[in-house]
Amino acid sequence: MKKYSLLLVAAGLASSGAMAQTSVTIYGIVDTSIRYLSSDNAAGQKNFVITNGAISNSRLGFKGTEDLGGGLKAIFRLENGFNSDTGTLSSAGTLFSRQSYVGLSGSFGTVTLGRQQTPLFDLMADHFDPLTVGNYDQNAWMPAGATLVRNSNMIKYYGTFGGFAGGLSYAAGEKAGSVKTGSQFGATGQYTAGPFSIGGGYQQTISATNSDWKDTAYNLSLSYAIGAAKLFGGYYRIKDSTGTTPAYFGVSGSAAATNGGIGGVQRQDNAYFLGATFQATPAWSLTAAGYYDKSKNVTVATLGNLGDGSRYALVGVAEYALSKRTQVYGTVDYNKAKDAALTELVGKDSVTGVAVGIRHIF
Repeated sequence: MKKYSLLLVAAGLASSGAMAQTSVTIYGIVDTSIRYLSSDNAAGQKNFVITNGAISNSRLGFKGTEDLGGGLKAIFRLENGFNSDTGTLSSAGTLFSRQSYVGLSGSFGTVTLGRQQTPLFDLMADHFDPLTVGNYDQNAWMPAGATLVRNSNMIKYYGTFGGFAGGLSYAAGEKAGSVKTGSQFGATGQYTAGPFSIGGGYQQTISATNSDWKDTAYNLSLSYAIGAAKLFGGYYRIKDSTGTTPAYFGVSGSAAATNGGIGGVQRQDNAYFLGATFQATPAWSLTAAGYYDKSKNVTVATLGNLGDGSRYALVGVAEYALSKRTQVYGTVDYNKAKDAALTELVGKDSVTGVAVGIRHIF
């Protein structure tokens, strides 16, 4: 009798599985580059490295959907980041450091729970940053520092309604006795009409150690497509008293990146970007981008409040598609800093990077 009951249960599960269409996809990117840096330590010495790609970090992911009927779907994504040059995890000790969420999707939009990208990062990476947010410290500092890229313990909503698209998120700080401490709220909106698109967002992150310290970012961005070309431009306003911004704006190895800023001192940044992409042929694509930041109250934990500074970066990328899945590319970037922003570079007041690489998408 027990064996017969188990067979009936198995048959029922198989039948329900046949009615509910389910798909699971394994995907990833392996992107590796050979890179030269004109200054890569405090002595300003040059370096030659094998590292992750210029635009996309290497990753391995699993995503899936289940049709629940009536237009409703269950979805999930587990995405790991790894260093293709060494085979190590991009975040030590965290298996799915990039994304780890489950949710529901339907005519109302999509609701997901778990570790996810911030809505402001999605807006920039998918629509407005000319480089779709680069991967090297020297070309990603501005959009990464403004959007903070991703967060854990997040509830996120995204929906599209005609030409309008919007996102909302709340990440719980999970601090006993305080709902506010360590939390994050984000909101974005975008309107697209033909070749023109305008979007913007707001994000506020509360310090995990002091609920009075806040990292607040505002953004307004535009894009316009003209034939095979697309133009981009935007503005960020950042007010940060958590000490987080220097850790993103600082190039790896510098005092700012190593130590972060000083909590309780509000840093302010007015940052601008411009760029263009051009599909020269079906195989060749070209990208140019410029980033400029004017900063106030630049702090470094070990050095104190250094005052005001400015910095700009110029980036060029040429990509050639060997196939739909494999591309080779070359890139060059130049960063220049003045006054207090010098702490964001390493060794010298300007750093040049040149790289070639190959990316395979599967």
